[in-house]
Amino acid sequence: MEVAEHFDIDEITLVQLEAATVQDLIRNIMMLREVQTPESPAELLSRPEIQSAVVTIISRVTGQPPTEITLDDRLIDLCD
Repeated sequence: MEVAEHFDIDEITLVQLEAATVQDLIRNIMMLREVQTPESPAELLSRPEIQSAVVTIISRVTGQPPTEITLDDRLIDLCD
């Protein structure tokens, strides 16, 4: 999964968190990043930075324009 690689998080762990929407995926990434780097909060990306990167990756993988990807979009629908 390109998202896991981009954020340097374990793909299996990310998949196990079962994100249904783009917003769920962003929330899961934020949680995993906090767990991985608790001693250096300055290194954590902000929610807007994570959201922008996730939308860019989804757009690249699916061919969907980034402006048409919303937080409420179901990931399964974007991948069809």
